[in-house]
Amino acid sequence: MISIQKQILLLSEFHFKEFSEYLEKIHADLSLRLITTIRKQKKQPESDELCKLIYGDSKEKTRKKFLQLTHHTFKLSAYLSRNYPNYLKHNLSLIEELLSKGDRIQANTVAEWLNDIAEKIEDYTTLIEVNKFLAQQAFVSESKDTIKHHKKINNYLELEQIKNSIYLYLREHLFFKGKENISKSQIHKDLKFFDSYINHSSHSINILARFGKYYELSFLNHADFYKPEALIGLDELEKDFLNNAFVCFHFLDDIYFKILAQRLHHTLAISNTEGMLVEIKKMNGVSSFLKFWKSYMNVPELFSIAVQTSHYLSSYGYVFKTNYHSELPKEVKENIQFLKSRLELELAKTVWEDGHLIKLINVKCFYAALLLTGDTKDKHKSIKILEDTLVSYQQIPFQKFLDGIFVTLIMGYFSLKDYEKLISAHKRYKKITAEQLVVKENDLTIDAYYFTAQYLLTNRKQYLEKLLLSFNDKQANNNVKALINELVSCYSIPLNLI
Repeated sequence: MISIQKQILLLSEFHFKEFSEYLEKIHADLSLRLITTIRKQKKQPESDELCKLIYGDSKEKTRKKFLQLTHHTFKLSAYLSRNYPNYLKHNLSLIEELLSKGDRIQANTVAEWLNDIAEKIEDYTTLIEVNKFLAQQAFVSESKDTIKHHKKINNYLELEQIKNSIYLYLREHLFFKGKENISKSQIHKDLKFFDSYINHSSHSINILARFGKYYELSFLNHADFYKPEALIGLDELEKDFLNNAFVCFHFLDDIYFKILAQRLHHTLAISNTEGMLVEIKKMNGVSSFLKFWKSYMNVPELFSIAVQTSHYLSSYGYVFKTNYHSELPKEVKENIQFLKSRLELELAKTVWEDGHLIKLINVKCFYAALLLTGDTKDKHKSIKILEDTLVSYQQIPFQKFLDGIFVTLIMGYFSLKDYEKLISAHKRYKKITAEQLVVKENDLTIDAYYFTAQYLLTNRKQYLEKLLLSFNDKQANNNVKALINELVSCYSIPLNLI
């Protein structure tokens, strides 16, 4: 019996239904036909007979197509491995049930299938348990195989221990409160730890180890992460993951999204806008693949949304322009609308009060920022969200987000020509951030809108001089300079920018 038959027969009714609905959703019609045909057979046919049931004959050319279909369908079972990595485990109870009824032959058949498929998907905990059964059965029946199975258990225990040790290392050593706490010796120690497993024969182990290495390099802004070799390595990591996505990782671990996040970080760092849009489109496409995020905050996706929102506001944040929407690229409009919809779904969840208020504030800010790109109604909604946030959560320590909140708020006031509220908000911002570190781009952006608003209200030369100083500030990046250029051009401000 071929692997796909064993796998489909081992599925519970729930998992078979889930897999069937997924194949139908992605229009994998032949794969759906294959698993449905396997499932409804009272007696499982041999490979050639199954081929005839799917294609009508079993000629050599047809058998090649059938073999490709079985491999492809098995790869598509990544949907089960990633959403339900324990989907085989109910068969352990089934073996016990069959033995209690005296059906040892069927129990051993299930155990043989289970051992084969669990090996392929690297479900080591299931392999440990099924081999415990086989070892004890061999002992009871006085078979020498008992030693063989105990040795297998030792091997699977070691593999599961290695996988867990990588997770432990990621959580214990790479959950930094501050980068300044990491010494060079610690970095070398961490990289050595991951290097020891990156060529491991287990796909799940080497993928985890390679991810861990790139994660540390990116988090610490290590020079090696920004080299071309790193992007090549990330390309290979993504390819290997997708080719082996049917192997099991820990439940609730969105490993693919985290790999994509590293690629996004790399493309942003090297100012590859085209590459960034490709990565974002890919991340948006897979953001809802894992069902468990319905019960939690989708942290990887929120990271992606944060990066995208920041990029769009920096590059396309001239919402004060009367021709703003006609100038906005179609792809950017579509991405912004997608992000709005995703954030609305996240904000509608009931998980936020459970110790996640800081993240809730962050998400509200992303959503408000994206609303600024809409019509007048959306802009008023954006401002209200931010004003309510500043009032409702003033007892929550979210100071490091204040400059981001005020950038969006002041952009909103400016685009609605509510200059008096803008001036008041600017005064408040300067007061509450006087003793805090803020992102310089945000600070200069806020000042640019403030000086422009003051000049439009008073026509005083001093604000022209201050706007010019902001433009020439050593820390003014291209985004700040582009914004000031747009303000000067749009409002015919008599300022000569060099």
